[in-house]
Amino acid sequence: MKKNDLSALIQENCFCFCDEEVSREAQFLVPIEVPEGFVVDPAEAVAAVTWSTDHLSCVSEPCLTEIGPDTEDIGVIYGVRLQGTITLLVSVSPVRNQYGQGNGSVSVIHTEEIDQVVYYSNEPNDCPDLSDITIENLDVVPPFYGSSLTVAGTMVLVPEPELGSYAFTANQSNKTVTIIDTNTHTVVKNISVPYTPYELGVTPDKRYTYVLHHNYNLVTVIDNTTLRATAFIPIEGRPFQIAFDPAGAFAYVLTNFSDSIYVINTETKSVERVIGNIAVLPASIAIDRTGQFAYIVDNASGSINKIDLASGSSAGVLTGLYSPNIMAIAPNNQFAYVTTREQYDLNFNYVSVIDLNTFTEEAFLNQWFFGSPKIIFSPDSTRAYLLEPGRLHVFDTATYTEVANADLLGTDDIALTSDQEYIYATQPEQNTVTVYRTDDLSVETVITVVGGPMAIEI
Repeated sequence: MKKNDLSALIQENCFCFCDEEVSREAQFLVPIEVPEGFVVDPAEAVAAVTWSTDHLSCVSEPCLTEIGPDTEDIGVIYGVRLQGTITLLVSVSPVRNQYGQGNGSVSVIHTEEIDQVVYYSNEPNDCPDLSDITIENLDVVPPFYGSSLTVAGTMVLVPEPELGSYAFTANQSNKTVTIIDTNTHTVVKNISVPYTPYELGVTPDKRYTYVLHHNYNLVTVIDNTTLRATAFIPIEGRPFQIAFDPAGAFAYVLTNFSDSIYVINTETKSVERVIGNIAVLPASIAIDRTGQFAYIVDNASGSINKIDLASGSSAGVLTGLYSPNIMAIAPNNQFAYVTTREQYDLNFNYVSVIDLNTFTEEAFLNQWFFGSPKIIFSPDSTRAYLLEPGRLHVFDTATYTEVANADLLGTDDIALTSDQEYIYATQPEQNTVTVYRTDDLSVETVITVVGGPMAIEI
């Protein structure tokens, strides 16, 4: 929505930009006065709390938010605010007399003022169920320097949203990202992004999806808990590949015609530093499972540059490859697959197996591939799935031999569910995503995804 479309709405409502921090919790401290002649041993004391929300209400406040990188790209969302008071009945036990006798308790009524935005929503009047409020982290704090016994705790006003199991597709013809629930194989939502999406990357904790726009110097970030775009990160170049360290603290982005890695801090959602002089013509990036090294495939020089991510310097170079393109590291961090061209027929590729411990070429898969196949590994590293145009190959990684294959006509990209039960495959020309079973490569279902889905990540 553009500014001029919102002008009348803004005049009727005094909107501001959504700048208030979300806080789903509220802390409380309740002093407890122990009656004269009685004692409480903090070492054995136990606190209990009951509460009432009769004087707590929810207000939905419209505000403006960025929906794209340009100053005119703004829209309306709603800040869900809880305000009023929560009444707490706080008890501490056991309470004993000065001779250590008895097993009673002492209670106090305490009111806690609440006035805070607990989340932002795309829907008005999207208020939480106040019966879901819980109390956590109860602690009895001993008196010190003349203060009274105190009970501390946390009111969880709104629980953290559950993180769904989603597949994300980049749809190039309508500039959207489609979200599919992999438990039900159904479309949950379509998210508009400001420019054409080409590649995707999901953080290791599955909380964010990074969308790369080849035709614009930008990375869009989707929050996977709220399922909306929440950040737009400018990049000096057209981003075409992304990888994450295992902890998810950093995203590493390659751009077209650049010899640099752009390092994005995933907490601040901004470029933190740039690592230069990595390759003549970088084709792909892979991060090892320790987060210590990046491997940059250099198509022009026929080499793989091993980069120490802490220092930004080279930690070794593997040479002698012919036009290498795509590299994928197995989850066990022992080996990687790299696609390279056949020197005398550039239409065909073979796959080299790289021993990461020695950083040497160890073996080849016993199969030629038409084009440069997409490579993904099973979480246990025993299977590799290689997609060439129109066909999927499954390899046993211990023997380097093909154990299954299937025709996947019109498929552009694949992704494997975390439980290893399904392969999701995009067909942009058919506007579909087909779900295959991994045990026999049979079709489980076909999902309609409008917009020409190409890249997919889970």
